Amino acid sequence: MAVASLLDLGASEEAVRAALAPLAGEGFELRIGRVEKAGLDCCDFDVVLDEEHDGHDHDMAYLYDPEWTPREGSVAGGAAHPHAYGGGHERAHHHRSYAQVREVLATLDLTPRARSLAEKTFRLLAQAESKAHGVPVDEVHFHEVGAIDAIVDVVAAAVCLDSLGVEKVIVPRVVDGTGMVRCQHGVIPVPVPAVVNIAADTGLPLSVGSRQGELVTPTGAAIAAAAMTSTSLPKRFLVKACGMGVGKRDYDPPSILRALLIEEMDSGDDTAPGGGLAHGADPSSAGAPAHSVAPSFVSAPVLAGGASAPGDWIWKLECNIDDSTGEMLGAVLEDLMAAGARDAHFLPVFMKKNRPAYELAIICDDAHREALERIVFAETTTIGIRRQRMERSVMDVSWRDVETSYGIVRVKVCRRDGLLRAYPEYESVRAVARAAGTDFRTVYLAAATSA
Repeated sequence: MAVASLLDLGASEEAVRAALAPLAGEGFELRIGRVEKAGLDCCDFDVVLDEEHDGHDHDMAYLYDPEWTPREGSVAGGAAHPHAYGGGHERAHHHRSYAQVREVLATLDLTPRARSLAEKTFRLLAQAESKAHGVPVDEVHFHEVGAIDAIVDVVAAAVCLDSLGVEKVIVPRVVDGTGMVRCQHGVIPVPVPAVVNIAADTGLPLSVGSRQGELVTPTGAAIAAAAMTSTSLPKRFLVKACGMGVGKRDYDPPSILRALLIEEMDSGDDTAPGGGLAHGADPSSAGAPAHSVAPSFVSAPVLAGGASAPGDWIWKLECNIDDSTGEMLGAVLEDLMAAGARDAHFLPVFMKKNRPAYELAIICDDAHREALERIVFAETTTIGIRRQRMERSVMDVSWRDVETSYGIVRVKVCRRDGLLRAYPEYESVRAVARAAGTDFRTVYLAAATSA
């Protein structure tokens, strides 16, 4: 439903089809059209599989056995009453490892932002499944999520968001159902473990409604979490466009996902939570029904007076250490940066009983958080790590090669609200200075001036 709502919002159908063209031999057809649901005109995005690849209920392709379709009343009172598994179950499913999914994504001609969103979506899914099943991320095998239809859904959603040019994706909350569902691993509670893990790892706001059944799939949760930059709607905004995407299942309320393209009217921190406006739906185009006709994606590409700078969500990890040696601390800092930390540093502090100590602070994204925490526990003496998810304002960063009389230097160019700054990259400056037989400062100033 996410793809349908974003296409209806104005995303480029041509961009979606072009991005997916290299997968033409994978046995699917895209059908995009208009349908009426609950008296409302909606966009329908359907991935039609050929007989070789089909064999499951596409609308909840991630979890359900192909021979069992959940029905009204099939789950009640916390007890599941599903249909029995049918024959040929293993033959019906197409499995891909996480590495194979990444290989498929690598074959596609995507913009950097669309590729990043698609890769992040599957990374979140892999991490959630890794935690749910107790296996390393690299050993995760997707079931139907790894099949071509779900790859199409995830890539299409990423391309749609990129083609709209939105800088903020606001997800006030997603609302799941309750009860139990039957999946390939047996009968499990709703919200399903992968959805819970995604919400826990990313800060995706999740609530549980009274309706029996799964309303948020792992795919939908991952798409929402990967795209989300904020959970709070502006207090006042202009609606620039509205997109209505329809799901395949018939529910009451109807399975419709609404996306709004908005322009903020007020500046500053005068925001309000989105719970009064949004009552959630599964943002996956392959996903579950909407709990009500309301947005779970709200996109804000333009602010009054010009485009806003892009936002960024990070984790900040902290711990205080008073009984590790200097050698240990120096080593762990190097290991943290090598393992994917965006930044890490020590601050001198005084702890209880006036003990001199160091506060270790780490900035990272959600994809690296758990691995970095494992390094801290393994290589320091701390017994606990504080963490908080933070939104930060960042400048738009790009890279360029600058020619100087000493050689070519790589320069980081930063822009925001009319500001422009250029920073020669340290390793590049050092390498050019050594090759030219001159000092670091001379090359740095030459590159900064030329930029």
